[in-house]
Amino acid sequence: MGIFKKKAIPETEIGAEREHVTFRRLVYEALPEMWSFQLVSTMILSIPTGLLSRLIRDIAESGGSAFTSANLKEFILSWKAPAMLALFIVMILILVMTEVFAQIHMAGNILHGGPVKLRLIMLKGAASMKKFLNASGALTLLYIFIAAPLCGIGFTISLSESFYIPHFIMDVVFANKLYAVGYIAVLIILAWLGYRSAFTLHFSLLDGMSPTEARHESWRVVRRNRWTLIKGVLKDIIICAAVSLAGFLIFFLIPTVLIQVWAKDIPIGYHIEMDSILEDTLSELDINVLTYRILSTFIVLGNKYHNWVVSMLTSSYFILSYTKRFLELTGRGSELWPARRKRSRYYKKILMMVIIFAGLLLFSLVFGTVFEIACYRDEAVKVIAHRAGGNMASENSLEGLELAIEHGCYGSEIDVQRTKDGYYVINHDTTFQRVAGVNRSVSDMTLEEIRQRRIKDTTGSGALLPVPTFEEMLEIIKGREKLFVELKGSTADRRMVDDLVMMIREAGCTEDCVLISLNYDIINYAETTYPEFETGTLFFLGIGDVSRLNCDMLIMEEEAATSARIAAIQDAGKKAAVWTVNTEPGMRKFLKSYVDAVITDEVPLAEEVQAALDRRSDYYIISDFFE
Repeated sequence: MGIFKKKAIPETEIGAEREHVTFRRLVYEALPEMWSFQLVSTMILSIPTGLLSRLIRDIAESGGSAFTSANLKEFILSWKAPAMLALFIVMILILVMTEVFAQIHMAGNILHGGPVKLRLIMLKGAASMKKFLNASGALTLLYIFIAAPLCGIGFTISLSESFYIPHFIMDVVFANKLYAVGYIAVLIILAWLGYRSAFTLHFSLLDGMSPTEARHESWRVVRRNRWTLIKGVLKDIIICAAVSLAGFLIFFLIPTVLIQVWAKDIPIGYHIEMDSILEDTLSELDINVLTYRILSTFIVLGNKYHNWVVSMLTSSYFILSYTKRFLELTGRGSELWPARRKRSRYYKKILMMVIIFAGLLLFSLVFGTVFEIACYRDEAVKVIAHRAGGNMASENSLEGLELAIEHGCYGSEIDVQRTKDGYYVINHDTTFQRVAGVNRSVSDMTLEEIRQRRIKDTTGSGALLPVPTFEEMLEIIKGREKLFVELKGSTADRRMVDDLVMMIREAGCTEDCVLISLNYDIINYAETTYPEFETGTLFFLGIGDVSRLNCDMLIMEEEAATSARIAAIQDAGKKAAVWTVNTEPGMRKFLKSYVDAVITDEVPLAEEVQAALDRRSDYYIISDFFE
């Protein structure tokens, strides 16, 4: 039964002195308890989730490889897939139990005068899980894990709060009107379900209903109180946004402006010899620059610490306020909040803050001193034009290759497929419908038939270009730039590897070409059979040490390209690249990172962003480093 039944808590437990649940009490008395619970539970939770993550990683790496989207078929057909899935489900259940169920129980107990001890709350969260171990409950858990992050409505867990659909898939979706409408319709439906089920978890956890009963009751309450609910949620969002904005102004914007004004005469790219620091022979300018770097580090780290604290406080406030609103809308808002025992111990809190800031200052002293070693890299990130020349020319065209070379690109990526009569031409899609207006696949057409087609102009020049052959591409790039040859479509097999290798050798372009594919099997074959050729595996999902894959370069979709993964790849003596980086934020993120190369459709944008990065002050370099 729920905790809000009449027999829930005796008077002797909740005390005789009671007050209304005011906003002041919500913030000053309940919020610290919620925040403390979040802080401690997160630390405790890191132990089982860390162990589960390690087990999943070990399984993925067993056999000397790793799990990626490039070798998905191999994993699905092995014992590893069900084992990893089982562990992954256990991790999801633990996170839902702790980050959602337990916090709602915590909010309910605080508002109703129940115990707030961590162990009891965690046990309540665990006990509630059994209600959801059925078909109806599984749908609720699935909504929390996948749907809520996508549509932005509902409770989420840390594991999936940044859940995304890879950009290259979304590009395909929005390139097709039917797909785009379908995707938007799905998001609207999910949002509507989330709105209808706004109090499903509260009814289930606090009133003891089954998930099905809770959903029906939630819709009844939401339907009757829709405007009150919407206004209340908007009010909470405004309060949380105001707190975040105030913190941003105090801890970031104002200090940033002040330090930039103070350091306006410090030159960009100034170099301090490490020997001068060690031997204490610094000039006055050296000392000013060093001080500037130390203070910049302290401000940046202080702001990150503030953001972490504010994030935890606002999420705690939202759950408390949302639970309070649930009580009010279900007719229990007139209940009085029992007086709570004061647990201030302010001197300990102040001492903890002093220790934290002293630690930040100490780290800033060290980092500011080794700033140049940590933040400067020997060479800029290389730019690879996607589909020959990106958006500078019609895709996969000879014209695109020439423009990529003209712009100084390190290389161009192209898509190779085999024709019906065994020739190799350049085309990305399964058919020529999009680029040449014929709904036939490459493998169903002869070279002569393909030669009669023309690539649609996408630049406004009016030029209708022929579909190029692989040999024509080789002639252009020889000795001028790298050609990243993606083995594409249903004809991407070991025969294609053998044929392309022979053609590349005959053209004298062995050093100019990199064989890449989304299919790890053929890249593994290419690397094993032709070790003198550079190879690369494309993937958008990876678990385990991907550097174990048998290739020279790992080419990751944006969200898969974490700093830790990039470092692991490079530590193994391999190259790391990211595809397809087409937005300014994405370009800034990776051009200032330690990745070896980015593949992009927006070559001019990459040039503009790189030029802007070269003009950064030390403060913004430090800020970017700790993003």
